[in-house]
Amino acid sequence: MYDLKNIDGIVFDMDGVIFDTEALCMRCWCKVGERHGLENVEHYIRLCIGRSDKDTERIITEAYGDNYDIGMLRKEAAQAVQDAFTNEGIPLKDGAREVLEWLHESGVKVGLASSTKYDTVVKEMTEVGLIHCFDTIIGGDMVENSKPDPDIYLIACDKLGVDPKNTLAIEDSRNGIISASAAGMIPVLIPDLIEPDELMLEKSHVKLNSLMEFKDKMLSTGI
Repeated sequence: MYDLKNIDGIVFDMDGVIFDTEALCMRCWCKVGERHGLENVEHYIRLCIGRSDKDTERIITEAYGDNYDIGMLRKEAAQAVQDAFTNEGIPLKDGAREVLEWLHESGVKVGLASSTKYDTVVKEMTEVGLIHCFDTIIGGDMVENSKPDPDIYLIACDKLGVDPKNTLAIEDSRNGIISASAAGMIPVLIPDLIEPDELMLEKSHVKLNSLMEFKDKMLSTGI
């Protein structure tokens, strides 16, 4: 069992774990799809979850590049997301602020490993007032190979000065769980949009329902 006393640190994914943005991005892409007559938008956007901008560009281009201006489509979707952020604020997952502040006060080493670009991660974490909770932040543009390759988690652990084998990775996506497992970490699955398949469950140390359940278990029985 793992609790705060016997781990080296914790590394979080961002979208779908801390930010409740994946459903928002899906809605925005579906609106773009309706506007332009795109087929199977939800299917292809689900393939992009946990991927870097570079991989997302490739997936969308392979799906629609023969008939559409991919740069224009992505710009429209990104603008819709930003408009939502401006009007409604960046949505946090239930318990995200409480859990991160609790870990910060506990003194445990905490990192962030997101497929989103580093500057965007820093900007958004600053906007929600949680930037101080992380000892290191690694963005998707800081690694050659994004999730599901292990690079981003290995770099995060190196920057934190922790042993991957004794460090938790909090993830929601298939690519993220595969990445954390390949890095030799202890993957904790808290699903968001993607229903866990057999491989995700096999590679996860434990599956939980929420960040608050994570905190409760870490304070009681461990995970």
